[in-house]
Amino acid sequence: MRSKFKWIFTLLLALSMQFSFAQEKTVTGVVSDKTGPVPGANVVVKGTTRSTQTDFDGKYSIKAKAGEVLVISFVGMTDKVVTVGAANNYSVTLEDGVKLEEVVVQGYRSITKKSAVTSVARVDSKTIENRPNANVMNTLQGQLAGVNITTGTGQPGAKATVIIRGVGSFQANSDPLYVIDGFPSNSDNFRSINPNDIESVQVLKDAAATSEYGSRGTNGVIVIKTKSGSFGEAKTTFRYSSQYGLTELQTPKYDFVNSRQLLGLEKSFGSGLGSTLTDAEIAAYDVDTDWVDFFFRRGQSSTHNFSIENNGKNVNSFTSVSYFKQEGTLETTGLQRFTIRNNLSGKSNNGKFNYSVNIGFGYSKNNEDPSIGTSGVNRNYILGAYLGAPYLDPDRYQGSVWTFDEFNNTPGLLATPYMLMDKLVTYRNLVEESRLNVATETSYKLTDALTLRMRTSAESLTTFRNQVEFPNSFNAILFSNTPGITSFDGGAFNGFEDIQNRREFIFNNLYQVDYTKKFGKHKIGVNANAEYNFSTFQADNQRQRGLNPQTFVPNTGAGYVADTAANDWYVPQISAGRSEVAYISYFGSLDYDFADKFGIVGSLRTDRVSYFSAENQSDVFWSVGGRWNIDKEAFMDGSFVEVLKLRGSIGTVGNARIVDGTIYAPILPVRYLDIYQPTNNTYNGGLGYNINFGFPELKWEYTEQYNIGIDFELFKGRLTGTYDYYNRVTRDMYIAQPVTPTSGTTAVQRNSAASLTNFGHEIQLSYDLIRNDANKMKLTIRGNAAHNTNEVNGIISNNGRIQEGTVVVNDNGGMFREYFTVPYVGVNPVNGELLFLDINNNVTEDVTAADQRKTGKSYLPKWQGGFGFDFEYQGFFASTTFTFVTDVWRFDTDFESLLDPTNISQFTVDTNLLNAWTPTNTNTNIPSLSASNIGLDDLSDRFLSDASYLRLRNLQIGYRVPKKFLSKTFISDLSITLQGENLVNFTKWRGYDPESPRLEDLYQYPTPKIYTFGVDVKF
Repeated sequence: MRSKFKWIFTLLLALSMQFSFAQEKTVTGVVSDKTGPVPGANVVVKGTTRSTQTDFDGKYSIKAKAGEVLVISFVGMTDKVVTVGAANNYSVTLEDGVKLEEVVVQGYRSITKKSAVTSVARVDSKTIENRPNANVMNTLQGQLAGVNITTGTGQPGAKATVIIRGVGSFQANSDPLYVIDGFPSNSDNFRSINPNDIESVQVLKDAAATSEYGSRGTNGVIVIKTKSGSFGEAKTTFRYSSQYGLTELQTPKYDFVNSRQLLGLEKSFGSGLGSTLTDAEIAAYDVDTDWVDFFFRRGQSSTHNFSIENNGKNVNSFTSVSYFKQEGTLETTGLQRFTIRNNLSGKSNNGKFNYSVNIGFGYSKNNEDPSIGTSGVNRNYILGAYLGAPYLDPDRYQGSVWTFDEFNNTPGLLATPYMLMDKLVTYRNLVEESRLNVATETSYKLTDALTLRMRTSAESLTTFRNQVEFPNSFNAILFSNTPGITSFDGGAFNGFEDIQNRREFIFNNLYQVDYTKKFGKHKIGVNANAEYNFSTFQADNQRQRGLNPQTFVPNTGAGYVADTAANDWYVPQISAGRSEVAYISYFGSLDYDFADKFGIVGSLRTDRVSYFSAENQSDVFWSVGGRWNIDKEAFMDGSFVEVLKLRGSIGTVGNARIVDGTIYAPILPVRYLDIYQPTNNTYNGGLGYNINFGFPELKWEYTEQYNIGIDFELFKGRLTGTYDYYNRVTRDMYIAQPVTPTSGTTAVQRNSAASLTNFGHEIQLSYDLIRNDANKMKLTIRGNAAHNTNEVNGIISNNGRIQEGTVVVNDNGGMFREYFTVPYVGVNPVNGELLFLDINNNVTEDVTAADQRKTGKSYLPKWQGGFGFDFEYQGFFASTTFTFVTDVWRFDTDFESLLDPTNISQFTVDTNLLNAWTPTNTNTNIPSLSASNIGLDDLSDRFLSDASYLRLRNLQIGYRVPKKFLSKTFISDLSITLQGENLVNFTKWRGYDPESPRLEDLYQYPTPKIYTFGVDVKF
């Protein structure tokens, strides 16, 4: 009886427990970390849609059944998993998240950094986001060792010049290859890409990293990955960021004369308006115009970004929309851009099938001035800003005809500012660009070791340009068939409109077989690839000369004047062009690893490209790289070293883009054929031919490179860094070689024995000076530097010298594009003439080209890099980035213009001319205003200036609102930021902007200072 009772009692108890476990109940708890409660932590019942967040005190409450699993997570911390049992309260303590292994690109594969044999520099989205630059490459300045990024213009969205490990050729294109989401593209793409969509940028520099890209990877490869969602628990995150900014001109060290000083100088010089005024009239002159202030402005900028990130078990996505507008500091210039992106990724339940589809669309409107950097006094606004005479009053301007009369009735080019004032209101140049990118990838794992992969990507680019010189404008009537007479005053119709359309299509298709297998301590990876790249463009251009001012409307065709029998001037000028380039490539790689200690990687690639004749279209490139993970050795156990890896590589790449410019430049015209073009009036008015002589054996430029490097991480990750030494030699360079004049020319462009070597060192360091988790304080100091030396060899003609212009040479054993000048030593105190050193180091007033010598100076920096800090404390954050270049020289042509005495009476000058030599002022370094040998300046180094600089490139301060204050709102993260760009320059350069990729600067558009305030919110 008692045993039966026990059995019945046990059964009832089991049924009761089963009922209680199946019943839903309220589960509570507190989520903490080592510093206290964590508000805003996510608590999710796994496999359901039930979820909640912790409150201000870290508390949560959620409905759950016994046996269900709670997943508790917070950004930057390791997830906690709790199984609900009989208890109703579950408190957990979260720990800092485990650091994921950094992934880098090695050829066409992504691998962990510890197993890479390559030299790679990387920047992630934290560095890129919310910087006020239209082009993301400007943001990367000073962030990547060995990567010299130079803007050289203030035009919003302009293409930056990017040089990786030195210039690699005399004439060939030096741009790196840009790969965006696996799709090879070009640097012009960045005008249409929202930088906030970018997850990471990696720069591949050595042979092991670039040789798999073959002929397109000669100058390095920049791999850009855009953002995506994540696989995991279902979650949707919204993000909105906005910035408002101001842009302004940087301040030069030039000292412009004021009106009274210029008039006084003209009076003493005996020329110009000042020569007609008395001293009293000059002293009373009250017009003093700052033409720089007139043509430049304080611009405004605004940015709006909105994104949605969806995470899911098998499907995730990232969608964004953005609008960017920036006024240039130069009047009439600016950029507007609209972008939209959708990145979708998915996988099958078993994880064997994976796919992604990344779609990006960008539309931009760019107002730019194509005359920047020219000496066109009637075209280049910056010339007018820099050289306009201050005693001219802008209020006198009364229109185009008045400007024409002023031009004819004032000395020289004094009316230049008025000509350019007229252009401001009678000229427009608009470029509209629409770009659609689609990058897709699918893969299927046939076995655990064997994967098949396919990438198909395409880009469609449509560019429209509308340039108008309005009828009866100053420039229109200046160049009219009836100069100075407007259309309805007896003159011809004038002005012109250009309409240009360009359509480009780029296609890429890659097939890959990848095999990776581990055998005990041995791991082998093999992949084989076939790739096809195709690019084509079609362009048509129309110019209509002769516009009716009463009916003309831009870009409509209205107001076009019809051709007449008596005047062919009105006949439309039409041109068209089309070209295409194709690559077919086969390549593979072998990767071997032993016990995570030793690794070796080899690659082989063959490229066939349509730039050359059939016999020379193909070539083979290779690389070998190895590593030793020293930290994995037993003798390293217990040391302060977490990571220590020695690596090296050697290999070859080729450059088929033997002519600088777009990818079509080498076939416009075709370089391996003689091209005959008909031309009129060659002999007695008859028809003849222009001949471009080709070189039938034309082939690639060939680059060999080796690299030795070390990666390290010390003191529990406080100190991390890399060091690299590289040597890179380019051979078979495409340059002009002399031929017998009986062939019809004296030189033919062809491959030569000339070579160009670049070798140098790179170092990148980061150190956590303060890392106090208890006080939530962190201070990280970072920096990088690179030193590059170049050397020219193998030139056969002209005694081993290639001279470019008057003052630049390339000599065997010397540096690339070395300045070749006569030393300027001052002023003769007896007569005010310029003094120079002749070739025998004798001081003289008279020199010739025979007295020029090499200077050891170049426009390419020997040292370049950047440094800064990142600081965080209790929600406050600050960061700086300084950039620097040293041992870089450039001719300051703007300063030369300001010291040119022949400009007196038509342009402004520098106050230094007030100290010019006179019989009573003999102790000066400024020559006499009437010095007879002033023209010898062209041979001298008088205006060759040190353009080295240290720049505060970026300064940010901000505040991130603690999550405990947001716990009862829909907002999960909120920060505000105030930042500035290009704030301070420390330099000897006198001009507006020391940053330039040019040999000399002539009336260029300076990069601006930018101040922005931004808000970033997630919910």
